[in-house]
Amino acid sequence: MSLLQSPNTRKRLVFVIIIIIAAALLALALVLVILLQAVPPTATDLLSPKDRFGITRLYPTSPGGIEWSSKWDNGAARTIVNDVDPEDDWFETKHGDGTYTIDGAGTLTASGDYVRMYVHDPANEREWSENLEITLYVKRIDETEIVDYSGMQVFARTNHGTEGRENVNYCDDRGYGGLVNINGGWAFEKETAHHLDDGYTRAAGQRPSGELPLNTWVGFKYVLRNMDDNTKVKLELYRDMTGGLNGGSWQKITEFIDNGNNFGVDRGACRPGVDPALPLIHSFIDDSSETGKPMLTVYVRHEYGTMAYSDFSIREITPLP
Repeated sequence: MSLLQSPNTRKRLVFVIIIIIAAALLALALVLVILLQAVPPTATDLLSPKDRFGITRLYPTSPGGIEWSSKWDNGAARTIVNDVDPEDDWFETKHGDGTYTIDGAGTLTASGDYVRMYVHDPANEREWSENLEITLYVKRIDETEIVDYSGMQVFARTNHGTEGRENVNYCDDRGYGGLVNINGGWAFEKETAHHLDDGYTRAAGQRPSGELPLNTWVGFKYVLRNMDDNTKVKLELYRDMTGGLNGGSWQKITEFIDNGNNFGVDRGACRPGVDPALPLIHSFIDDSSETGKPMLTVYVRHEYGTMAYSDFSIREITPLP
């Protein structure tokens, strides 16, 4: 009887073949998972009326535009302190003083005196589009100190120390902020000179109701779009008080158009010779940018307390005509 005719040998051979096939199938499954994670949103996804959290999109995604969304719901509980999120290299917290606890089920709780959450290309090469729809939900928990700007602030069209130093590259610190104060006020802020007391100005403030409620999810949308052939900037703020039910019921709270003569006039300049009233548009500000990348990041901040965040997304949209 030959070796292959032995019953024991045949059994061992069949077992080995089964193991090889199982290993091959497992490897194929892992490759498919990696590929699916790497694939950008499809055209169908981008045209969907809702984002991956089920929150309504107000404006269409631009052709070729990217959409970032937080990975706080991936099942990986973790705590970040002045570091890059190990689950998402676009998200980092290295610019402030805070502790960021992610429960893995969709919520990030941020505590500290100077909470700063930056979202940007980890290679610091690709800037964000000028035209964005930024969405997140915020829950006020407590404050350790109250100042006149207590609350959440979301800034775009800025670099602000992402590449270079924010206490050196003052023109790269310029940006547009969308604010919701704990006193219930909603407004826009333009940072014109980070190092000067008069390097900030606000516009279009509204107080739609009482204080920002405690322990309640409040939806926040911040829209920035160029208009009039890229010579002006339209800013919009929206609120949802349903906790995202059926995509949210989005109420416009305030809007403002920066036309170059009404936002930053007579404020401090990032350096001599630079007009602080310039709309923050590439064609107007690139020459004064220290890095040539004045729109590298979007960041969220709050001071002196604890807030929770969820359903955070940044999406590139089309400008107005």
